[in-house]
Amino acid sequence: MSNVESTSQNPLLDKVYMPHGSLLDFGFNGGGPASDRQKNYLRSLLRKHAGDPTAEAIRDLMNALREDPEFRIEVKDVSPAISYLRSLSD
Repeated sequence: MSNVESTSQNPLLDKVYMPHGSLLDFGFNGGGPASDRQKNYLRSLLRKHAGDPTAEAIRDLMNALREDPEFRIEVKDVSPAISYLRSLSD
């Protein structure tokens, strides 16, 4: 099992990527690679919510994706994480 697979199985990530008990379908097949702007915004939200267990699980997943040459960080990875972290700010 790769680091990405083991990291992605963290139960804290279920409420981010499967908030209603099933995998979200964004209708755009992943949306391609995340832009630098999206990744930077996610980093700023992760800094803002440092210490939150779910934010740390998201950080671990993004780091695993970044470090594994077989994966890339895509919109489907970043968009739900941004939405979840923004909901913490409200």
